[in-house]
Amino acid sequence: MKNPILEAKGISKSFGNIKALDDVDFFLEKGIIHGLLGENGAGKSSLMNILSGIYIPEKGTLTINGQLIKRLNPDLASSYGIGMVHQEFRLIDSFSIKDNLTLSKSNIYQNDFSEAFSKYSDIFALNLNAMTPVSELSVGEKQKVEIMKLIFHNSSIMLLDEPTAVLTPQETVQLKESLETLSQEDEKTIVLITHKLKEIKDFTETIYVMKNGKMVAKDLDTKTVSDTQLIELMMGEVKTSKFDKNNFKGDTKLEAVDISFTNEQNIKTLQNVSLEIKSGEVLGVAGVSGNGQVELANIICGIIKDFEGRVIVKTKDVTGKGVKSRKKLNLSYIPENRLGVGLAPGVSVLDNSAIKEYFQASFGPHLSKNVLLNSLNDLINKFSIKAPDVKAEISTLSGGNMQKLLMGRELISNPDVIIAAQPTRGLDVSAVDSIHNLIIDQRDKGSAILLISEDLDELFKLSDRLIVMYEGKVITEIETELATVENIGLAMAGINE
Repeated sequence: MKNPILEAKGISKSFGNIKALDDVDFFLEKGIIHGLLGENGAGKSSLMNILSGIYIPEKGTLTINGQLIKRLNPDLASSYGIGMVHQEFRLIDSFSIKDNLTLSKSNIYQNDFSEAFSKYSDIFALNLNAMTPVSELSVGEKQKVEIMKLIFHNSSIMLLDEPTAVLTPQETVQLKESLETLSQEDEKTIVLITHKLKEIKDFTETIYVMKNGKMVAKDLDTKTVSDTQLIELMMGEVKTSKFDKNNFKGDTKLEAVDISFTNEQNIKTLQNVSLEIKSGEVLGVAGVSGNGQVELANIICGIIKDFEGRVIVKTKDVTGKGVKSRKKLNLSYIPENRLGVGLAPGVSVLDNSAIKEYFQASFGPHLSKNVLLNSLNDLINKFSIKAPDVKAEISTLSGGNMQKLLMGRELISNPDVIIAAQPTRGLDVSAVDSIHNLIIDQRDKGSAILLISEDLDELFKLSDRLIVMYEGKVITEIETELATVENIGLAMAGINE
């Protein structure tokens, strides 16, 4: 890059034992739309949080307009014209659009607000009165106001973190046109952070790719780089399976038929999703987070009741029924949020181990403490859980031991159906191996397993078949032995070839 207006070199940042950024270089050129591509957890948001002064790097240098910045904070970043739109809205709902746009002391349109609001409302196709309360706006309209905030706050460098995640396809096309206008007419420097190949190719002029906290490709020409090259950079090679998949497959134990779901924001997060899983089979669900996987799991498990379609467990139609109906049919759920959904924070290891018994009461009407202790000891021995004090809060256990306790509690009854969402997220290598062995052991005992994961290595290793979810739809289904990182990766990015 010839004349970068922002230059980051050797940036490193850790959170505990996790290295979010590892010696990262990044450059921005004035008036260009840059793409930052990578899977969830690649380090994209961490890098942007450093450029906007929210995080302080442990190592590395940052130069803005030729000036070396020793220590950046949000106010200083704003004074240098750096603004960021985060994935979560940072608007005040009870305030008007105008109030939200003019709150900052760096606002440059105090004296001619009406003229500026009219100009940028046209650019963003925002057909609203400036005095409209933000609480009355749709999700897409709020996103437009968030981006307009950067303009009114005099940001010349605009960092947009997954800005299309809440937009309809039509709004996404409109945003593309808006950003092109800003870069060409106002010479705004824009960074589009995304995991979607189609958007990175449609929106940007140059592409950076991150993987596992490292910058694996810099300043790629969007016009010449291929989808396959980007997939390989973003996802790497998938390891071959070490587990035998020739085990016996029995009768169908779980069916989801034409599942559709519209959330509270009136966004259709699932559209006509169907699947079936046999006894002794693992069906893997690939897809970037936020494409309907959580909603699908919660519908199958009975947490969400208001949906279209049918759920059938062991030939019993449980549509419209709750969690207890699934539990009685021996369905177990390992949610992706292990602490908060799967396990109760602030509660002891012992009580967390017994939560499932409140549904079954197989230990008698009053849950004898001695019986519970014996049951927990069985879990500890069978699943190799390290819990030095059973009366201690569950949060004192390591992530791996929390996950093994959760899985042990759910698997001890040899469930007929298992829904496992991100079962190894954040775990070390030895803990991952333990969890994988538990899943395969249950498969061999005849469980039908729905495995939701963002880790392609894990899905290829454990699954008999794969489906890929994109924007609430099953975009492809394939036998794992026929799948490649390229065709699964392209499907995850919304390209089905």
